[in-house]
Amino acid sequence: MIRKILLFLMASTLSLLTSLEAAERSFAIIVDIDTYKACKTEIDSYKMLLQKEGMNAFILDRNWNNPQQIKDELVSRYNDSGLEGAIFIGQVPIAMISDAQHFTSAFKMDQEKYPMSQSSVPSDRFYDDFDLKFDYLSQDKENKLFHYYSLRWDSPQKISCDIYSGRLKPTRKGEEGYMQIRDYFKKLLAERATENKMDVLVSYTGEGSFSNSLTAWKEEGITLREQFPQAFTNANSSKFLMFYMYPSMKQSVIEELRRDEVDLMLFHEHGTPDRQYLTGIPLSKGSDDNIEAARRLFRNSLRKEIQKKGDTEMLKQSWMNYYKIDSTWFAGVSDPAQIKKDSLDDINMGIVLEDVPNINPNPRVVIFDACFNGDFREDSFIGGEYIFAKGKTLVAIGNSVNVLQDKSASDLLGLLGLGYSVGEWAQLTNILESHIIGDPTFLFKSDASVKRINLKSKDNAYWLKVLKRAQHPDIKGVALQKLFTLHYPSLPQLLVDTYNSSPYYMLRLQVYHLLQFYNDGKFEELLKNSVYDPYEFIRRKSTFSMGRIGKDEYIPYIASVFINDYLDERVRFNAEFCFDLVDQNMLKKEGEMQIMNSTLYNKEKSLSEFNARVASRAGMAKLSIDVANKEQKMSSRLLGVSILRNNCYHAMVDSYLKVLADPADDLNLRIKLAESLGWFTLSYRKTDIISACKSIAAENGLDQKLKNELLKTANRLEVYMR
Repeated sequence: MIRKILLFLMASTLSLLTSLEAAERSFAIIVDIDTYKACKTEIDSYKMLLQKEGMNAFILDRNWNNPQQIKDELVSRYNDSGLEGAIFIGQVPIAMISDAQHFTSAFKMDQEKYPMSQSSVPSDRFYDDFDLKFDYLSQDKENKLFHYYSLRWDSPQKISCDIYSGRLKPTRKGEEGYMQIRDYFKKLLAERATENKMDVLVSYTGEGSFSNSLTAWKEEGITLREQFPQAFTNANSSKFLMFYMYPSMKQSVIEELRRDEVDLMLFHEHGTPDRQYLTGIPLSKGSDDNIEAARRLFRNSLRKEIQKKGDTEMLKQSWMNYYKIDSTWFAGVSDPAQIKKDSLDDINMGIVLEDVPNINPNPRVVIFDACFNGDFREDSFIGGEYIFAKGKTLVAIGNSVNVLQDKSASDLLGLLGLGYSVGEWAQLTNILESHIIGDPTFLFKSDASVKRINLKSKDNAYWLKVLKRAQHPDIKGVALQKLFTLHYPSLPQLLVDTYNSSPYYMLRLQVYHLLQFYNDGKFEELLKNSVYDPYEFIRRKSTFSMGRIGKDEYIPYIASVFINDYLDERVRFNAEFCFDLVDQNMLKKEGEMQIMNSTLYNKEKSLSEFNARVASRAGMAKLSIDVANKEQKMSSRLLGVSILRNNCYHAMVDSYLKVLADPADDLNLRIKLAESLGWFTLSYRKTDIISACKSIAAENGLDQKLKNELLKTANRLEVYMR
């Protein structure tokens, strides 16, 4: 009898613990009513799968009027039942974010010049970062799913997601769209029953990515081996392809996409919502092919001019004069057979929407390190077509707008190989435009010997222990990021020590990412070492940061990188980008000294090139002077303001602050200038900018829009003032 009671109590306790664990992990399935009615069986099966895996999943089917309705539900569930993530299925409202371009990697479209549908960023950060504050602007008159929001000045000015989320938006209308969703869940449930490990990957680098730098490309194998050592067991378990390997790489890429065993595929490329750009003009050893490729470019350009009803004869004459060619270069521009051939040649340079259903891609997770491939505001887009094709692809990671070339797409990516879900990884790395297309709870089978860390822990001691004991560099990286989030007081020195002692490229990159938010001088000092890091991407970003800080003590390093690292195209580009952000007279003297003391073969030619590049950048810097010059046209002054987003002219800060404080100056100019100064995040003058913005904002009678922008900039810069 006692034994039965004990067994009963043990079973009850186990049941209670299981219930508590499930209650601590909940997941929201957000769906519109019509989609749920049409796909109820499949969506319910998805819910049951999650519950079987220990997730307390619940379905919210409504006719959603606006994003705020959904966010209120998510926040409530987060507070009451430990919400971990959400998926948005069907016709779920899309938050279109304005006044938050500093949250993106590169997007800087003029919000006054272009309509909101183009100049806003479709982003689910509205849903998964609860602390961000927005003002509602309007609903789109044509596309009722679009709701426009402006990021408030008093919102946190850094993304820190509370949950993860994914989108499952069909690319077809009506019943065809419902069939896509039903088929998606069927293949999802079938694949998740296989307990597949992440041990086969393919990386493809397209034409124009990383400036076609081989020194940048060669690092991919090193970093992915750190993150996925299990995928480096044979010739086919990891592949690294680049556009130059064959005149047209499309068929080779398609063959990789069709391989059943591929788990992860990464695309580093250029893109649009309807296209992946794999190759440029086909490479050839013969002049005939190159000439024909050039002729095709001329024909295509002329066809565009014909469509616009432009003056094609004048255009042809200008080309003939400039390029020293004759009229035969334009032959066939209106010939149907030639038009068809040119179209086929063009399509062969990339993957378009119509290709994807025929390819039926199989990599379970595909990452598009490209512009617009994840733009879910479009009816059909590359990322959506991948997951709805008949193959086994279940998750696409894509960007809803354009993205920066010089960004890392694989930070902490090794988590996927350790059995963490796509959502858990993305929650740690999201920017405004990055999105999970598909099931965010999808995960690969983990090694039973690997103990899972508690991603929800808020204990510094716990994360210090993880950092010390973990073997995998990305787990160590997560520990550093968690300590950063928890404001661990000794983190700056710990970051420096980690950088100096770690052999891992990706862990040192995490140090670079985190240390820049501290204003104690350690990051500035670290750059003097990291600019020579073995990892090209760290060298690239460190060089860039030197210019963004703007101290003249970096001049010897900037000059050295440009003069000596001529095979590192992206690193050298970033060095040149710094030329007008430091004292140019000192830079020229330093450059001349280094060149003359070098072993360069042709020192005179090198010096001439160096000085020419400095002079070229000086022309850009002159525009910044116009900002404070009231004698200049307002258009010139506004142009000078706009370039400050990419070019932090530290030496001109005092003049900018005078414009900000001048009530007699143009109000629109002052507002735009206040916003542009928010990009001076690393500038050695940011303390002065913060102080001035707060002081001016405190003035009585100040225009409210200007006041908000001043405070917003101060808040943005203070993110980097830990």
